[in-house]
Amino acid sequence: MYKIIVVEDDRIIRRGICQTIPWGENRIEVVGEASDGEMALELIAQHQPHLVISDINMPFLNGLDMARQLKEISPQTKFIFLTGYEDFSYAQQAVQLKAFDYLLKPVDSELLLEKVKEALAEWSETFSNEQLLVESRAIRQQKFFKQLMTVGETETDIEKGLAELDVHLDGTYYSAIIVHDGCEGKLQSSLDKEIVLNTSTQIDQDKFHLLSVTDNEWVLLIGHDETVEAVGLATFLLEQLPDVTLAYGRPYTNLFEIGRSFVEAKMALDLRYILGTGKLFSIDEKVTIGEQSAESLKAIDTKLIAQIKQGVPEKVEELLEEFHDAIIDYQSLSLADLKVMTLKYATLLSFEIDRWSKDEASTYSAHVYQAVMEMNSLHDMMQIIRELIQQWSEILYQKEESKFKSHVDLAIHYMNEYYSDSNLTLQKLAKMIHVSAPYLSNLFKLEKGFNFGDYLLELRMKKAMELLREESLKTYEISEQVGYSNPQYFSICFKKYTGHTPAEFKKKLNPNVS
Repeated sequence: MYKIIVVEDDRIIRRGICQTIPWGENRIEVVGEASDGEMALELIAQHQPHLVISDINMPFLNGLDMARQLKEISPQTKFIFLTGYEDFSYAQQAVQLKAFDYLLKPVDSELLLEKVKEALAEWSETFSNEQLLVESRAIRQQKFFKQLMTVGETETDIEKGLAELDVHLDGTYYSAIIVHDGCEGKLQSSLDKEIVLNTSTQIDQDKFHLLSVTDNEWVLLIGHDETVEAVGLATFLLEQLPDVTLAYGRPYTNLFEIGRSFVEAKMALDLRYILGTGKLFSIDEKVTIGEQSAESLKAIDTKLIAQIKQGVPEKVEELLEEFHDAIIDYQSLSLADLKVMTLKYATLLSFEIDRWSKDEASTYSAHVYQAVMEMNSLHDMMQIIRELIQQWSEILYQKEESKFKSHVDLAIHYMNEYYSDSNLTLQKLAKMIHVSAPYLSNLFKLEKGFNFGDYLLELRMKKAMELLREESLKTYEISEQVGYSNPQYFSICFKKYTGHTPAEFKKKLNPNVS
């Protein structure tokens, strides 16, 4: 049975999670429940659960701080956060804490059960009994390279570590090539391992060692006599394995310095997040961070945030392309950096989407958070943000189009009602519908193809022609009824519009009238 603990300060929600979900049917047992982080840590230390489901906002010790301490007392335990807030800082910290997922309350029971099962499946794969109890050769290799990257090793430590891994190389130079398989696990097949090992045409078999860095990453430690041999071998491997990504460090003359070459190769490998996979990278391609590059990136970031807040999707799209190019020039952002940046922009865009369309916001946060958690490159980052900009742009367009029509239609409604008012002006009409006169004038031209004055003239003239059909009405009476206080001016306007004076038009309609 898998063991889980539920941490939630709301008793009703906590009991609902514990009692309404069929945990037992899925080989899951709720071994404890707590109302705050401090109480939860005691239960975690006691039960060592496989998974903790925790609220974020709780008294005494919140979920985020609890998770940080949890890593010390039960590092193998996974956790899923629940929160009622779409808060960027929470999502950012959840990414940094490597939470399995981040779900918004109220949480659907079926969704929560599915996420728990996924987390436990991942736990089983990562922390099997064999992995926990037996430190195999592969695990020792991975531990050695992890130490190289995180704490640094002395000359003696490196030589001792290489000896324990049975790495003995002969050559004038020593260097490292990393072979990275992305997420498909292709290097796990015996065929591709054989390709990596079968390099006798490139370099003597006794001059290199193939070691495991992670489950999908291997390193070739090479002893060679010419500085270019490592590059030739890396090129050969890329030709044989076009779907993998390779990176190599500089050659060094001392064996213990091969650790430095590995670290350089690892740094160069990070370029895959920016420039894409299936390529060969070297440390010399990785541009050193300069103040000018950093300032340029920061300046575009500031502009992007400002344009999002100002509600200008077109400008945001333009700046996003500049930002993309600046990141490529910068070449020093990690995948974690890209994820945090993506969350920041996605949160700002979600706020704008939420302002205009409540329907779109209901499932937005969880969807985007999951996409960010799964992203593996700059390309993925751009795709996530572009989709949000497109969604935002479409909503704004629909709202603006609707707003234009409603203002013009309302103006026409008032004109049909008040055309007889001789004091009806563009300014007066604009005030009636709570917009500015220039704005309303532009809308008329955009929607109707002519200006306010022409539309009002046509409306009044058509009304006048209808009234002239009535024999009893005098010209001055008709003039007043269609909004002209001066009958002579009305006659001038009428003739200009119809080609006839009011009297001529009336006689044309009634030839027998003298």
